[in-house]
Amino acid sequence: MWRDPSGVPHVQADDLTALAHGHGYVTGLDRAWHVEVLRHRAEGRSAELVGPDGLDGDHLTMAADVPGTARRWWDAASARDREFFAAYARGISEALAETWPGTREVRELGLTERPVRPWDPWTPMAVHLDAHLLTGSLPEQLWRRRVRRELGDAWVPVLDAESPAAAGSNAWLVPGELSASGAPLLAADPHRVVEESGPYQPVCFSTPDVRVRGLALLGLPGVPHFGRTESAAWAITAAMTVTERVVDLELENRHGAWHVAATGERLEHRSVVLRARGGVERACSLRSCAAGFVLPGTPAAEAVLDAAVTGSTITVTVVSPAPAADPARAFSACRELLSAHTADDVMEAVSGWAVPCNDVVAADRDGTCRHTVTGSFLGAAEPPRPLHGITVRANQRPSDPEASAARLACAPPHRARRATRLLDAAVAEHGSVRHEDLLAAQLDTAAPHWPPLLRELFADPSPTAVSDPDVLSDPADASPEAVDVVRAALLDWDGSMAAGSRTASLFAVWRDAFVHELMRSTPLSVLSGPTGLPAVWDPFLHGTGRVGLAVGNIVRRGPALGVDVRGCAREALERVAHEHPGATLPPWGTLHAFTPWRGDPALSAADPVPVGGDADCLLAAGTLPGTGPACVRVPAARVLWDLADPAASWWITPDPVARSESTEPPLHRWSRGEMDQALPWVPAGSVGPAGAVGLTGSASSTSSGASEGSAGSADSGASGGSASPAGSADSAGESIDLGVLPPLPDQSALGPRVVLRPVEPTRDAAVIHAWVSEPRARFWGMTGWTCEQVCEVYEYLDASPTHHAWILELDGTSMGVFQSYEPHADPVGATYRGEPGDLGVHVLLAPVRTRRPGLTGALGRLIIEQLARCGTRRIVAEPDVSNDRAVARLIATGFELGPAIRLPGKTGQLAFLRVDGLTESR
Repeated sequence: MWRDPSGVPHVQADDLTALAHGHGYVTGLDRAWHVEVLRHRAEGRSAELVGPDGLDGDHLTMAADVPGTARRWWDAASARDREFFAAYARGISEALAETWPGTREVRELGLTERPVRPWDPWTPMAVHLDAHLLTGSLPEQLWRRRVRRELGDAWVPVLDAESPAAAGSNAWLVPGELSASGAPLLAADPHRVVEESGPYQPVCFSTPDVRVRGLALLGLPGVPHFGRTESAAWAITAAMTVTERVVDLELENRHGAWHVAATGERLEHRSVVLRARGGVERACSLRSCAAGFVLPGTPAAEAVLDAAVTGSTITVTVVSPAPAADPARAFSACRELLSAHTADDVMEAVSGWAVPCNDVVAADRDGTCRHTVTGSFLGAAEPPRPLHGITVRANQRPSDPEASAARLACAPPHRARRATRLLDAAVAEHGSVRHEDLLAAQLDTAAPHWPPLLRELFADPSPTAVSDPDVLSDPADASPEAVDVVRAALLDWDGSMAAGSRTASLFAVWRDAFVHELMRSTPLSVLSGPTGLPAVWDPFLHGTGRVGLAVGNIVRRGPALGVDVRGCAREALERVAHEHPGATLPPWGTLHAFTPWRGDPALSAADPVPVGGDADCLLAAGTLPGTGPACVRVPAARVLWDLADPAASWWITPDPVARSESTEPPLHRWSRGEMDQALPWVPAGSVGPAGAVGLTGSASSTSSGASEGSAGSADSGASGGSASPAGSADSAGESIDLGVLPPLPDQSALGPRVVLRPVEPTRDAAVIHAWVSEPRARFWGMTGWTCEQVCEVYEYLDASPTHHAWILELDGTSMGVFQSYEPHADPVGATYRGEPGDLGVHVLLAPVRTRRPGLTGALGRLIIEQLARCGTRRIVAEPDVSNDRAVARLIATGFELGPAIRLPGKTGQLAFLRVDGLTESR
């Protein structure tokens, strides 16, 4: 296992089973506390770790039979999948055995003496099922039922809004013909409530046949939601489908046993004892029938069921999850996606996926783009389909009527429209979509639909408007002038929820007051009461937060149901004017700061970071309007995959833990809108000492360009040069002095001084273009290119932190090009098992009229010595297999030939030269 400069792990193994074991091990190392919390939840034992507050959730887990479902799906899985999952569980168990007592949270909570038992092979499946127990349609169906009961059917579509827990996700696909790179681009940012370091774990994997980077779901092997291989990529959003059948059944008690009144079926029943930290115990009943499991109710409802008085009746809620089409393949995507080469491979891998129900987009470097909806849901299947043009998935309702009818809690369309508008504008301005266009859209903080709503709410003040002095009978009321200041500020607002905006803060405070007024003085007030279910459901069913999420709908449709939205808006204005005289508030990022939620509130929290955006923005860093400005859900990750280049992969998560001594926690870069390069990193060799190249370590798109790994030949009559230490950089910290060539056999004078000078694209493009246009340079891959095209490639390399180019100078005369690359950032890295200290090289020597005998070999020795001095342990080359001269030169130099490999634009001959001890023997 290696870690990149940001601390992201790269697990390297011989096969997928060993890879899963390594993935489990690093997960246990990095996320010991969190994975154990997830495991305890999946077993209905979370209260043992986090205290009595976890008991309601544990009861729900047991009632839904999460452990039993996981075991049944494990038993049904193929032998390869069982081996894969067992290896992952074994890896986690080994790491936990090493790290648990020393884990910070364990020490902080005094749990160091608590034993940690090994994970069962099916535990990862149980963890995943439990983590997504409330991400399907069940909370939304229960919310609709509450609205229907307390307000009537007419209110259901008005209050149909996104879930408070998981909303705002985006997954966008740009086809190759509209991409700046010429290959498909995928960008995604799932929005979730973030606990601890988040639900996603950035990881890289490699075997002799696989090289993958992606976001693993914590506790589950592989990268089933967001990932890319060398030639294919995929991303998901929630599909918003109906994933459970929920019915109310009347029960009657016959002789101490509960029966379904309509059918006479006797309920299955068993009792369990749940335990919580501190010695607390609770006896709970688990009931089920043919229609599904009985949803645990409030303590009062459970007491009636437990009393089982003969002749009594009660109505219970019964839940039946949509069955998996093929339990044997419910989790096979975790393994199969790692070997996907095409978009169609991705579609096949996810075809058996069960939970959660996902909206999947996929593409490959050949330009194929696909979409499907996968998972277990009620309704007609939605098979894979080709995609054309820019595809924006933002949890919006599908345009197809049949598909739309099978959706719940879809996002309003304005976010999808905003993303489409921004990406279309990029095409109009630049002719294509670039990386920075996608990132800018992910970070967009505009809420353009709100200013028109405010103008509608505040237009034509009525005679009873707060600006009327006679209305201000309470001495605590704000003055008309103060109200007008707030009103004017909101009407002048452009809809930006940027972190630095103070008017955004004013709007959010007014919106909270508006929601409070709606809950106080309109029919919506009935939703302020108890939900009728245990506290675990409060985030999904509590009236204020749900009304806040639907407030835009209420403004538009509430008047038809008797809601005086303008009156409530004016009352909210007055309240804000009174509480915030002069309408002066801190910037939105200060009010809207974010810190990850802790599984146990007794744990110390990370320092909050400022965040822009809002529930209605593409940067849907959401609040629950009406409950304050706190940031409830955020982008749990951002990813960007460019299929033109494996190195053009980017990600970031809001992880508050610094996993590298040299970098700050990713949370801080995430809050600034930055991203890290996603590479299967192996510590590479180097050409010069640290800093000699004059390059920064910032992430940048990298490419091997069109360079060909051939060793050319040249002659030179140059000579002379004063002595200085070999390998030193010049005073500018850029050029590298390789020393002087030895005297010729019949001469005593030293040969010319050899220097590597970084290519300056504008200055050097013309001379490089002349060299690569020669017939002898055909394997360099630039024959027929214009000087401008050559310049663009070297500008690209100049910006790369992993690929570098130098002019080879002899006594100041340009004599060739030397290029190096870190194999983990190049397609070559996917064709063999990398080792620490590997460095790839390409060399092209210029044609000269006068040949200096032995020049090529002498230059090679100086370069090899330089690489060895600077930490390179093995040199990697891959000339075209038909470049006989280059292959012969490599063999003569001591390279060992590897296999022929397929690379973009050529078939290469892989070759390796171990540097260890080479400088002493040559």
